[in-house]
Amino acid sequence: MSDEAFILGPRHSVGKLVHAHDHATTFQQEHGVQIYLGSGGGENLGAAITQARLASLSFWPLVREVSDPIKWGAHPAPAREGARHVNYINRDIDQAALEALKPGHFVLLIGDSTAGKTRTAYEAAQQLLGDYRVFMPFDGSEAAIATELLRHDSRVLLWLDDLDVFMAPPAISVRIIDEVTQRNGIVLSTLRAERFNELSAREDRSAFDTERRLVRNARQIMSRAEKFFLDRRWSNEEVDRARTSTDPRLADAVNHADDYGVAEYLAAGPQLYEEWRNAWSPGAHPRAAALVASAIDFKRAGINKPVGIGELVRVHEHYLQENGGIRLRPETFEQAISWATDPLHATTSLLVPYDAGTYKAFDYLVDKVANSEKMKHIPDAVWDEVLSGHWDFDFHTVGEYAAKTGRTDLAERAYRLAESSDHEGKDAFRLGHVFATAGDYDQAENWYSRSADSGNVHALANLGYVYVKKRNFPQAEKYFSDAAQKGDEKATVGLATILLHQDRIDEADTWCQIAEDKGLPEAKVMRADIYMARGQLDLAEPIYLEMSDAFPQKVATGLGLLNLERENYRQAITHFETSLQGGEHGALLSLASCYFRLEDYAKAQDFSRNYIEEHPEDPIGYFNLAFYLHRATTPDLEEAKRQYRKAIELGYTKAATNLANLLSNEECFEEAEELYLMAVANGDSKAQSGLAHTYRMTRRFSSAITLLRRLISDGNIAAYREMGRVQEDMGRPNLAIVWLKKAVDMGDSRAGVRLGYIYERRGEPKKATPYYRVAAEDGDGHAYLHLAMIFEHRRDLSKAKELYQKAFENEDFEAAARIGRLYWREGDLESCVEWLRKGVDRGDEESKKLLSFFRYVDEARAQLAHSSALSGPEG
Repeated sequence: MSDEAFILGPRHSVGKLVHAHDHATTFQQEHGVQIYLGSGGGENLGAAITQARLASLSFWPLVREVSDPIKWGAHPAPAREGARHVNYINRDIDQAALEALKPGHFVLLIGDSTAGKTRTAYEAAQQLLGDYRVFMPFDGSEAAIATELLRHDSRVLLWLDDLDVFMAPPAISVRIIDEVTQRNGIVLSTLRAERFNELSAREDRSAFDTERRLVRNARQIMSRAEKFFLDRRWSNEEVDRARTSTDPRLADAVNHADDYGVAEYLAAGPQLYEEWRNAWSPGAHPRAAALVASAIDFKRAGINKPVGIGELVRVHEHYLQENGGIRLRPETFEQAISWATDPLHATTSLLVPYDAGTYKAFDYLVDKVANSEKMKHIPDAVWDEVLSGHWDFDFHTVGEYAAKTGRTDLAERAYRLAESSDHEGKDAFRLGHVFATAGDYDQAENWYSRSADSGNVHALANLGYVYVKKRNFPQAEKYFSDAAQKGDEKATVGLATILLHQDRIDEADTWCQIAEDKGLPEAKVMRADIYMARGQLDLAEPIYLEMSDAFPQKVATGLGLLNLERENYRQAITHFETSLQGGEHGALLSLASCYFRLEDYAKAQDFSRNYIEEHPEDPIGYFNLAFYLHRATTPDLEEAKRQYRKAIELGYTKAATNLANLLSNEECFEEAEELYLMAVANGDSKAQSGLAHTYRMTRRFSSAITLLRRLISDGNIAAYREMGRVQEDMGRPNLAIVWLKKAVDMGDSRAGVRLGYIYERRGEPKKATPYYRVAAEDGDGHAYLHLAMIFEHRRDLSKAKELYQKAFENEDFEAAARIGRLYWREGDLESCVEWLRKGVDRGDEESKKLLSFFRYVDEARAQLAHSSALSGPEG
């Protein structure tokens, strides 16, 4: 490395000269080049540093010379014999990434924090690009130097670890990426999956030209990359490769591979997380835990830069008080900072220190909290500090984060700071009412929010009603609660309504009582609704009838639900039609439900489509329509799948399970698995059974058994049956019988059908019969079918026909073809054709084939008779 020294000219103010001095000091410490800030000559700091770096191409190290992956940004592992990294374990994407890593290419590795992105990129570079010069810029603007280096030699690797850092101001330009690749340089980069998703989803709707340019630039950069995704959890093959290592650190990580990614575990994320959670204990490190919690939530609120100790100290008091305050015996600030920044086994710490007393929370902690159902709430203390106006960063990002968490009030404050806009005028509340009346709920939300920010309590209540219309019930609850607590009487009824909608009956009852005490007549209807929710229909009905004149629409809805519960579907329809005439579009869903129960599938579908026309943004309409298409007498499965997909696009992930079930029935297991995994990730427990079924059908028995064991431990009865199916498919009928009998003993009659199959195949129909009977008594049509087959084999045809008819009545339509054959054998062609037509009407393919065959036989007979008549008598 050269020892050149450079003089920087003073075309700066004193402040800029100080900045120049700091930058020069950082540069020389990083690279070992002396830079002098003189009084004359030179253009500016940036130009001088550029000249310094370009003085000799040999200044930049070769890839093979930077042989420590930690210097590339990889997370260190617990130290062992002086080594801070473990031997590399080949990842599944290695070969594809190596093939892409060639001159003129931009390769981007994407994955969760500590998924192993940086280490994988480092190993690929060492394997293929040892003779390349590696350039690691400080920020986006400095990356432009790469194009100058390429004028000297095309063997330059531009390394951009955490690409989102370089796409924030001062951002790297897509032009730089293009110039590097056009000159046969190579760009190698990593990006956290969370940031990739956010950048991919952003839209160019900012009020700022600069913001729009940043978004477009980021998207253009992303579009240039060849992307490779690393999963946080290692595949079975990767784990197997890791097991062959003699490194005890890897052996320990592999033991936890079911819970964490191997790389993630090695990076000490889980240990740090547990230490932080345990630090809240009295006399432990509660103040440090509160400081870490503050740093986590600052980052979750959109602050990606290090946070000063002053901000952390101000906010951490909220967390201390929330968890017990002085009773926790908090330590001193000095002790708290020392403990929180102390590296764990020579790796990263809970609080990662930066320059000038600033800190960031370790990424793993942020991801862990963001994915925790118990800790999703970001307290107002954090938002108040973030939105105080004292910070120097892009508030537009904070606005996006606030909106994403459902805090539109905070998003509005952030956008105001971002856009430096004035407060809105006195007509904000009136404008909100105008837009709400017109059905433009987005605009109503906007204006009510601005009015509410100015202190209008009624605007808070009206925001609640807007969110009810938009079916965003958590937000509606928040605004109703705020308004009610600030004295808005009608908000108490709104809050009770929204709580009841979420089946929080006791809470709804409390607020309903408050509304009744205030003398609000609407509260009486709410009281009837609460009776309905508790199943006290006889108490609800007289109240509805009493209040029908004062609140005809609300009462009509209540009476409709009451009759729906009593299975008086025709009467329910009459009430729902009254509700619909009053403008309650939700009645369309109720009408569809009534007609579905009356087996009028066409009308059920029509009302669902009408609801979708009125509320195209509500996924429930698409989900219900898909369900009715799926369950109709003649199912339209292709249309059902399209509607399920639309519901999923609109965020209703429960539709993923239904769609996956359809695809699984069609043996489209790959897509079905993706959907089941999506549903499981969003908390749909029913999807786990489907996922286990998919694993079984694709013969991944080990994965199926692992998942089924978890389900069984959670008390899932159906998992016993599926475990029996797995054992059966693995050729273990005795084990299958054990599991299936357990399922039957726990009340799963469908498992009895599988038991019957096994005994039948063994030639033991007597053992099969009692299990079929149990399932048949529970209305299982397939059980009736197999019972009928057993009696047919015994030549008890009368009993067989009776049981086939029961099977058909319980929706096993294959029975139509079988009962048709029996009548045909008896010579009763009329009854035969009658049953085959019933089967055809229900979509049974075998009935369709047999009916066509008999028609062909009749036509052949007719032609033969006609030919005989024409030929005349024999001579």
